[in-house]
Amino acid sequence: MKHILLYLTLVLFIIPKAIGQTSAKTGNWYALAEADRGTIIEVFPNPTTTHISLTDVQGVQKVVVFNLAGRQMKAFEDIAPDKKFYVGDLPRGIYLVRIMGDKNKVLTTKKISKQ
Repeated sequence: MKHILLYLTLVLFIIPKAIGQTSAKTGNWYALAEADRGTIIEVFPNPTTTHISLTDVQGVQKVVVFNLAGRQMKAFEDIAPDKKFYVGDLPRGIYLVRIMGDKNKVLTTKKISKQ
């Protein structure tokens, strides 16, 4: 568990600042894609129990859910406005939702809590 937390700290905070890839808007490396895109995609509800949705699906091709160890838990490619993505079969915990566009470009990554 300590190794995972150390790895996440390095990837999310230390390495991006060391190479200068931070966003003035949020201070996170993954916010660069949001700043370039002009719109911010949010994942809701958070915390969730059964489903998640996106505030904007324009340009979104894929939604992938990872656990904090980096293991892919779910992937959704059928993206449509007002679409709900079922996560009710996942165990309780914290997950990362990676929202991807054309050519597997990462648009943003959001943290959600599954109750």
